[in-house]
Amino acid sequence: MSSPNPGSETTVIIPTLNEEKNIENMITQLLSYYPGISIIVADDGSKDKTGTIVSDFHAKNELIRFLDRKDEEIKGLTISLIDALEITQTRYFVVIDSDFQHPPEKIGEGIKLFDTGSQLIIGTRTSVEGWGLKRKIISWGATTLGKISLFLRRRPRPKDIMSGFFGGQTEYVNTIIRNHPKTISPRGYKLLFDILKVLPRDTQIGEYYYEFQTRQAGESKIGLKHILVYFRSLF
Repeated sequence: MSSPNPGSETTVIIPTLNEEKNIENMITQLLSYYPGISIIVADDGSKDKTGTIVSDFHAKNELIRFLDRKDEEIKGLTISLIDALEITQTRYFVVIDSDFQHPPEKIGEGIKLFDTGSQLIIGTRTSVEGWGLKRKIISWGATTLGKISLFLRRRPRPKDIMSGFFGGQTEYVNTIIRNHPKTISPRGYKLLFDILKVLPRDTQIGEYYYEFQTRQAGESKIGLKHILVYFRSLF
């Protein structure tokens, strides 16, 4: 049976690094769409006012937490999400970027998939705004090689294996991560793909669809290092 408040059983995890221009608006919109939802901002050592902004929200709402990773030895997107998942207290979670490339209003569609038994949910891009030819070629190549890797491993191959907009049953996903410390690299930046590499074939996967938007403010953190880490993780 669906919860009267679908957000009450869900934590939204937002990885950040210097996102002061976006994070206030993102949290405000999430609270507007989903009253009672829990939020963890997993911050990788921001030098701007990201932490201050989130702490101000926390003072008014204890369901909003700031995970400060500035003193951690290993930095990166994947380890930030893993650390956030370890302290997630709700039955479900959803990962979303703070820059509005992932539309927060679509989270509700993903949450509804849990009611049908989905253990993993994936936001699948139907279109991408603002990408040049080079970025599209890199994305196509990464997706193609990734699906070959999953085929050879005999693992599920959903449409958007590179998605950063995904979620799942918290304990189910945490168990997979804990049981595969060598496969799921903490230094990576595509946690969903690493999970798919070891995902049981009978896992129920739900997909919801969205248009990938241009970043509202700030700068992209993806660089050559991230691409190389991904390609090393393929095989």
